[in-house]
Amino acid sequence: MHRNILCVMVSFAASFGAMAATNSTPVIGIGGDEKDAHTHLSFEGIPKDAKIVSVSTHLTVEQAGPVGLNFFAVQVNFPNKTWAHGGPQVNSGSEKANWGGLVNRGGGSKDYTETNWKEDLQLIEYGILKPNTVSWKWDRNCEYTVTIERGKLVTLPAGTNAHYNVVVPERKMWEWNLTIKPVNPGHDTFTSMLYDSADHIRSFYVWNEAGYGSTSQQQHASWSLPTYRTEGSTEDQVPTGWKRF
Repeated sequence: MHRNILCVMVSFAASFGAMAATNSTPVIGIGGDEKDAHTHLSFEGIPKDAKIVSVSTHLTVEQAGPVGLNFFAVQVNFPNKTWAHGGPQVNSGSEKANWGGLVNRGGGSKDYTETNWKEDLQLIEYGILKPNTVSWKWDRNCEYTVTIERGKLVTLPAGTNAHYNVVVPERKMWEWNLTIKPVNPGHDTFTSMLYDSADHIRSFYVWNEAGYGSTSQQQHASWSLPTYRTEGSTEDQVPTGWKRF
């Protein structure tokens, strides 16, 4: 379940030199026996007015709990008060992947219990032709590149959304694509897409989530410092540091 990104951040900060900034190897550990038990990472040095259109990081999951939910995700927050998260899961022992999001109504469970699909589908729509969480075989100790990237601006026709059984008007929406791709061949790639009315990402995070019987101590994932790209640029940029919270 989506964690409340509005919580107070704990000031455990780390900065990287030029060598680390260009190194995509996952080096930031979350879970297991890590000294700091916080499971979320935020990032520093990103201009407040940056119109981010792509975020990418490298992820290796070394272990996950045998029961419950184990979710390893990149979260993006859009300027229209919507958010989306995507990444691999181990859900009740089965490998899956998730790419979906909601309108922010205060964070946490409120975002799920206070949905209004007649209004919300004009801002965000996920689970296109399939559920937002699907079975996908992925491997422990395999390094993946997790990328969220803006696609085309499209026009969605007016009509009844069969999944939510509400009538929605014609909408102009942006495609937002998730790709989870192995660094080395021999493993499967996952792709999925959702629609959002926002044309850029306001902020992004990476995190591990444990629940429904699993614990963060049963998990361990290694993340790289993400790169991001802004509208009109072909150059990847790197945050200057990160914090756990």
